[in-house]
Amino acid sequence: MKKWKFLRGEIEKSKKSKSKRMHTLCKDFNIKQNNAQAWLKNEDYCYEIEPFNLEDFRGSFCLGAVDLSATTDLSNAKILLMRPNDKTKYVYSHYWIPESKLQDSNDKEAGAKYEQWARDGILTIHEGNEIDISKIADWFYSLYKDYNIKTYKAGYDQRFSKTFTDRMDEFSFETEMILQGKVLSNAMKLVEAELQDKVINYNKNLMDRWCLGNAAMEMDNIGNVQCVKVKKQASKRIDGAVTLIILYEMYRRYRNDFHKLINKE
Repeated sequence: MKKWKFLRGEIEKSKKSKSKRMHTLCKDFNIKQNNAQAWLKNEDYCYEIEPFNLEDFRGSFCLGAVDLSATTDLSNAKILLMRPNDKTKYVYSHYWIPESKLQDSNDKEAGAKYEQWARDGILTIHEGNEIDISKIADWFYSLYKDYNIKTYKAGYDQRFSKTFTDRMDEFSFETEMILQGKVLSNAMKLVEAELQDKVINYNKNLMDRWCLGNAAMEMDNIGNVQCVKVKKQASKRIDGAVTLIILYEMYRRYRNDFHKLINKE
């Protein structure tokens, strides 16, 4: 028999965390939860953000992450930048998509504005049906060439990764495979908490915002969570949300070393 004091405490924690709420309702109140529920509330990620410029971080170190695809999905790359004595995580992002996806009616119905996003400079459109994955590695090099922003480590999912890792090796950028599934559970929970605390500055990137709104949370029977598409709808692209979670897993793994680099800058 669980005490009311314990249950009240769990309820208070559940008010902020979606994963905690799902776990508490299921385990403590025996209320079955439908899996793949929307992950974030609109106010969790649609908050006032002061845009930043990469020039502000010239000469800095960053952590990187990618979510790669070959054909139908978006590809996304992100870097995480920080300043000494500032808990804000500055996240800079770019997307890639094959030209053949531009007229996908399902994506448009789901809110995709690919042509506009390309004009805004946050999306690169590749000719034909396939993304040239090596160009995503080139993006990390362009950050170094143009702003002297050095990628300390970059996390990647194993799908379609060989071309990416080979090219990153050419630039002497260190990469690390990050498996999907329960490995990312704690990182996803941390992203949720940091968004709610408004310490993630994603530079008003509208594609990031779209992907976060499309993301759902799926939980197993022991409380591990993973990011999936809302209602399993293929057109609900979540690549930007997945990349942010991978980026945070890299931050979790290398937090101490990364902060040492930041404080030396």
